[in-house]
Amino acid sequence: MAWAGVSLLFNLVSAFVALLVGGRAFRDFQSMDGKSLDIPAIWALFLPAAPALAVILVVTLLGVALVYASALRMFVGIDRRVSFRFGEDERRICYIVMGYSLIYFAITVVTVIGFGVVESISDAFSPWLAGFLAWVAPLALFAIPTFIIVRLSLAPIIAVDRKRISLKESWVSTKGHFWPLTGSLILSIGMFLVAAFLALMIVSFLNHLVSIGTGGFVPSDLIVRQQTDNPSIPTLVISEIIASAATGFLLPVVLGPLVRAYQAYDAPDPVPSPVHA
Repeated sequence: MAWAGVSLLFNLVSAFVALLVGGRAFRDFQSMDGKSLDIPAIWALFLPAAPALAVILVVTLLGVALVYASALRMFVGIDRRVSFRFGEDERRICYIVMGYSLIYFAITVVTVIGFGVVESISDAFSPWLAGFLAWVAPLALFAIPTFIIVRLSLAPIIAVDRKRISLKESWVSTKGHFWPLTGSLILSIGMFLVAAFLALMIVSFLNHLVSIGTGGFVPSDLIVRQQTDNPSIPTLVISEIIASAATGFLLPVVLGPLVRAYQAYDAPDPVPSPVHA
């Protein structure tokens, strides 16, 4: 509940500050939401909305660092109670999240460009091979970054437990354990999706009961309205509450197996040699 509450606070601050900073430009950019692939049109809407998007990025990064560092300290055993503070743990988590994003972006760009070049060359010799590569490219675009991120998945735990950022330690510790880690994460995410679906059904049912009890004053489709171009403030707040509650449930489900993997796979630091007098 504490993690969900802090996540909700940061989500609401992010959403409302972005609306204040971006105004109509931010809402116009949000309204596209994958509806158009016209790059010039997207760019024309992106530039005015960039300050609001920057606010969302910074506030979200701070919230993620605060909540994840708190959860990791408890799961590793450093804290016996939930605690929140902006310190070195949070700073390291910020750096790691930014590093993950840059790595994912770089791998994606290299993969897209590489497959695009190979596909163009293959098309001149074999249209069938070019078509096959076009089919394989999305799979590679998912598989390659996923492999890298899973191999580096212990870095946040190392950052909190050992107070240092070391992607190499995570890479070495997860060697030979990729499939068990991936399987545990897939299972965790699957369990979370089932729980999230049940929670959404319960919230939707309660929404209908409240709508009936208020004689229709509260719309029965309040939850669905968050998908519209102009959602109301109550709808935005409810959607943020659901997202924050999901974050609170997700932390133990996803980070728990990673902490157990860290404790099982990661070698302890060597004992320092005694200093002779």
